[in-house]
Amino acid sequence: MAGLEVAYNNFLISFLIDRKYRLGRHLLLVLFFVFVSFNMPLMTCATFLDRLDYMVIYTSLVLLFTYLAGIYLHIYVLLPKFLLKKRYMLYVGLVSLQIVIILSISAASDYWLNRYYHQEPGIYSYFYKSRIPAVEMIGNFLLYALLIAGTSVTVLLRHWLEYSKRKNELEKVNLKTEVDRLKDQINPEFLFNMLDEAKERTFDNPDQASMVLMKLSKLLRYQLYDGNREKVLLLSEIAFIEQFLSLAKMRYSNLSFTVSTAGNVNRMFIPPLLFVPFAIHYIRLLPLVKTPMDLHFTFNAGQQGLSFLCICFTPGAATRKEIEESRELKDVRQRLDLLFPAAYTLSVSDEGALHKIDLNIKL
Repeated sequence: MAGLEVAYNNFLISFLIDRKYRLGRHLLLVLFFVFVSFNMPLMTCATFLDRLDYMVIYTSLVLLFTYLAGIYLHIYVLLPKFLLKKRYMLYVGLVSLQIVIILSISAASDYWLNRYYHQEPGIYSYFYKSRIPAVEMIGNFLLYALLIAGTSVTVLLRHWLEYSKRKNELEKVNLKTEVDRLKDQINPEFLFNMLDEAKERTFDNPDQASMVLMKLSKLLRYQLYDGNREKVLLLSEIAFIEQFLSLAKMRYSNLSFTVSTAGNVNRMFIPPLLFVPFAIHYIRLLPLVKTPMDLHFTFNAGQQGLSFLCICFTPGAATRKEIEESRELKDVRQRLDLLFPAAYTLSVSDEGALHKIDLNIKL
């Protein structure tokens, strides 16, 4: 019995969310509203069924079109465009307006049938003499709201399952790569080089050696503590990148860089260490190129999201294909796919010695 119950529950969930049952779900929905649309006019005309003609069928078809249009408008427009995008007040307002329109058409059809057949409203009519119209409309409003909520179960359940799946995948990836991330974001080679740099300057320039160690400690502190948080301030992430690049500049004299910002970078939150791989990629190229490298990072925090532009000018550096196939960019794409599915664009371009990486994220 337990096995049968589990199989039934699995089939029920599959029927509600799997695409292969989509036609069956829509067929059941249409059949339900066909029953409701043809039943309501018959109940309105229950006291004079012997006088009915094609007008009842026409009225039922109008009701059927109204119900189906309202339900499918809610499923394919209001749910994805407003509720799932967390625009709750606008969603509630539009759904309420939709229900009022449906109720108005339903009440108008009731009134029209009674006028058409020259009959007093029956017991099932909105306008029956012993009924209070305001109470009747409020009751029907709540009934239609529950009906719309019921038809939304499939969309909401599918969205919740997809969100849970992405979250589980992200947790697995984060758990699997946590140690590697701590090693690779600021790789051991860079750490050893900076420690050597501090060692060499200990005797001839102890103040600068102390500065190197202080900046290095700030980087490690940020990575160990803030790097394990779900989100950090964009301003903190930018400060981390500036510290990282300034340390690299102490080691490599052919590096020059700028970091510019626009918008409310002190109010926007992002996943930690999201932009560091772009800096690491170019820092790794510094020992390989003898020419100067000019690196420019630009962050623009707008109302719609975050724009990031990385421009690097250095003759003899990697080509666009080499950048796209680099480990850093592949890791960034994988993380963006999990964090911002279908909500980001990442492009790489090169014009000879000039390379551009353009990232836009909808937040």
